[in-house]
Amino acid sequence: QKGNHLFCQKLICLRGGLPVQIESIFERRRFVFLDGAMGTQLQKRGLKVGQKPELAALEMPEVLASIHAEYVTAGADLLLANTFGANARKLAGTGYSVAQVVEASLACARKAAEESGALVGLDIGPLGELLAPAGTLPFEDAYDAFAEIVGAGVQAGADFIFLETMTDLYELKAAILAAKEHSQL
Repeated sequence: QKGNHLFCQKLICLRGGLPVQIESIFERRRFVFLDGAMGTQLQKRGLKVGQKPELAALEMPEVLASIHAEYVTAGADLLLANTFGANARKLAGTGYSVAQVVEASLACARKAAEESGALVGLDIGPLGELLAPAGTLPFEDAYDAFAEIVGAGVQAGADFIFLETMTDLYELKAAILAAKEHSQL
């Protein structure tokens, strides 16, 4: 616990253009709670097989907002926007841009977080393609994809960036570099 607390003291968010230390959440509570699963909740509420969960904020915003609201009611201090797979590769052919999906997803989470003071994070997952040399995706292309996501998240007002579920450390490196070089989050 102490090690995590020390790490979190160094994380800084921007809320309304002003820096906010995540440590302030630890001052309110001994434990900090992150929201829960999103994909399974969307499936339970009507997401069909083959439908992209990344598009929930545009295709079923009331459902998405209600899921976030339930996590807030359950005590979540941190909400992750439904942006896990919001990258150009996964959105290809949908007619939506990364910026549109990220903005709509952050807005749904922000609406649920308003009264509670929960912070809203840009959730970034893997791109869905292996990086070279194990795969064919060049590091630079991965970096550019993550930079696009981060830029959209910053523009849409994310409080923090949450990188998750990456098994390729080279891909994680590309995501971290993009976050560091394209945001102050």
